[in-house]
Amino acid sequence: MNTTKKENLQDIKFEINDINFNVRSSCIIKDKLYKRVLLANMRTITTHEAFLLPGGRLNLLENSKEAITREIKEELNLNLDYKLISIEENIAKEKQFHMIEFVYYAEIDNFDLVNNLDNGWDKFKIFDIKDINSLDIRPKTIKELIKQEEYKNISHNINCDWLQIRL
Repeated sequence: MNTTKKENLQDIKFEINDINFNVRSSCIIKDKLYKRVLLANMRTITTHEAFLLPGGRLNLLENSKEAITREIKEELNLNLDYKLISIEENIAKEKQFHMIEFVYYAEIDNFDLVNNLDNGWDKFKIFDIKDINSLDIRPKTIKELIKQEEYKNISHNINCDWLQIRL
């Protein structure tokens, strides 16, 4: 695809009857020892720290793998190998919100190589996986995915409480 044309593409997001819909690709990035994981701070929650996986919206005419490759390169300047591990349907009826999320998995040799943890828009943090239960991670099914050491099958999860505050 021509780069100039691709730069003009819009995110897959729209609103119908006050219901917001979007499509997102995200990634569980772990170190090769499976001890640490990188998460992104949710900017929309200001009462406490809440996290989601790094990633972002798909552009029109962009597939989910292209989107995660682009997003991680833009946000963290990383080139990784990605494997699709889950499709998450995130629905918050009370907030009029619906998102389809393609979750990928990637490994990094060493998180010391990541030097862009605060790029002015996104803020990233690295956590020990053993401490993951104490964090507010959205959607909640992501915690279980993070704790897995192997990803043999693609899972499908429906999350109807994605925007509710959970401490």
